[in-house]
Amino acid sequence: MASQDAWFAPIEGKKRTVSGPYAVFYGLIAAGFSLWYMYTSGFGLVSTETNRGLYLLFTSVLVFIAYPARKGAPNDRPSIIDAVLIVLAVASIGYWMDQYVPYAMFRVSEPNNWDLIMGGIAIVLVLETSRRVLGIAIPIIATLFLLQLYYGPYLPGKLSHSGLPVDRIIEFTFSTQEAMFGVVLATFATFVFPFMIFGAFLERSGAGTFFMDLATALTGRWRGGPAKIATISSALFGSISGSSVANVVASGAFTIPMMKRIGFKPHHAGGIEAIASTGGQIMPPIMGAGVFILATLTQTDYLSIAVMNVIPAVLFFGFVLLMVDLEAVRTGIKGLPADEIPRVRDVLRRGWHFFVPLVVVVTLLFKGYSPDLGAFWGTVSALVLSWLRKETAMGPRDIFRGLVAGAHNNTSAGAAIGSLGVIIGGIILSGLGLKFSAVLVEFAGGSLLLTVSLVTVISVIIGMGSSTTGSYIILAVVAAPALIQLGVPEIAAHLVVFYAACLSNITPPVCVSAFAAAAIAKADPMRTGFAALKYGTTLILIPYSFVYVPELLLQGTWLEISAATVSYAIGYAALAVAIQGTDFFPVKVTPVRRALFLAAAGCFLFPMIVWIKIVGAVLLALAWGTVPLYYLRAKAG
Repeated sequence: MASQDAWFAPIEGKKRTVSGPYAVFYGLIAAGFSLWYMYTSGFGLVSTETNRGLYLLFTSVLVFIAYPARKGAPNDRPSIIDAVLIVLAVASIGYWMDQYVPYAMFRVSEPNNWDLIMGGIAIVLVLETSRRVLGIAIPIIATLFLLQLYYGPYLPGKLSHSGLPVDRIIEFTFSTQEAMFGVVLATFATFVFPFMIFGAFLERSGAGTFFMDLATALTGRWRGGPAKIATISSALFGSISGSSVANVVASGAFTIPMMKRIGFKPHHAGGIEAIASTGGQIMPPIMGAGVFILATLTQTDYLSIAVMNVIPAVLFFGFVLLMVDLEAVRTGIKGLPADEIPRVRDVLRRGWHFFVPLVVVVTLLFKGYSPDLGAFWGTVSALVLSWLRKETAMGPRDIFRGLVAGAHNNTSAGAAIGSLGVIIGGIILSGLGLKFSAVLVEFAGGSLLLTVSLVTVISVIIGMGSSTTGSYIILAVVAAPALIQLGVPEIAAHLVVFYAACLSNITPPVCVSAFAAAAIAKADPMRTGFAALKYGTTLILIPYSFVYVPELLLQGTWLEISAATVSYAIGYAALAVAIQGTDFFPVKVTPVRRALFLAAAGCFLFPMIVWIKIVGAVLLALAWGTVPLYYLRAKAG
């Protein structure tokens, strides 16, 4: 919403708040960053090296300004070390952009000394950029993948190789378009970043407030209303924000205190917001940042992937809403007071136009235009439509702040891109991807079920402290081929990995979305993580459904798709009752009844075999039939 913010408001990074002339410097760079990629997404045809190099350069500079190197570093301004690193980033990445064509024409496999020096500097800088924003996990993984290139002969079994000299490792990582400056960087620069700008403009124009008000109007009066508000608003806006953590911070600041106020325990309030924000990444039409990488790696139309995810996403959020409802019943939590709930009609009258930018994006995608062009016109339409109401009209200052916010929001995801490129380069150069997949299949004994389980576990481990996108990219190269080798269609295999990467956001011991929600809720991070996992139990099951029930991905006739959808809806509902142990009838739940619901859920979530569904229906009838029986006995007593 239009506000009275200063042109150059303080910039908050991790343990640093930059203000004054440093905020001016940061704001000008960030706005220029966003403007350039608005131009390239809407009009510009630029060279490959310019498109990729400037993205990495701008991101690195912004990170070195806003994120300190260590605890003792200045918390209100960049240090001398930061200034030196900025100069080195400009020099090394600028060198790559300037020398890309001469290298490709004359020096392939014969790098000169400057290629190696600048390459070494750039590799260290991208690792440091990731460390500052995301912690030590991603840089350690990237370093290990570099070391395995050199120490290849010492790797065990099928993973071993002859090893490579240092100059070859640096050349491949820095100079080619298969590693640091490869497809991941290109996808973020071309597709993901324009959508981050789009999300920032929507938020700035008042769309975030509108979606929250609409969710409040629709669900506020229901029992546990604020938790349902968090779920729906996070599904709406989380799809656009591109980051589950960013969505937790943006919407959780409002929803978590409201949930606590009406009676939710702090760790439950944080867990609900964490799982809802994580789910925003699987919610069409935008689905966050990771889906663009998925579309690129599988060479699949982005819109096709979004359409395929409609049923899984709706079923997932339906389960979360039911879990919230049962929690409210169990604890006696009511909805919001009537005077705090706006009327749907009033909310829509004030903000109906906020749906138009989403319609613009989806329409352009359906017409076959590229996602970045959709993001461009979505951003323009958000700006123009904000002028329909005086209180939301974006003036020059709001436009500038929107550009800055888009670039600043990018740092949380963009900081990992260089390191992820290093990891991918290490995998490609050593052929480790196919080797790891072979080892994985061999370890699982050729069992598809065990392979999916191993992929999920590995995803949780790799995802500790990383973003969904980072986890997915690594696993897409080393784990998805194992599933494909066992006969899983390519799209389904990558979706298994993508959803497993989403799961890592809420899985203890390191669950970044839950940790962010716990900070707002003032709750224990581990308890918050387990609460999020409880409310999002189906996120564990969905990867298996992609392998064994492809009808959920619209693979089959409409009758088969409908039958699978109904089966999973019933199964999720029975699972929610079994987990929560909450009775929505005036009787006490018994362990036997919970066991019956759990067994029925297992049958309905099993692959589409008719007799198993019949068994599930019988079990469900038995579980349900105990309710009137117990009730009549209670009355008789």
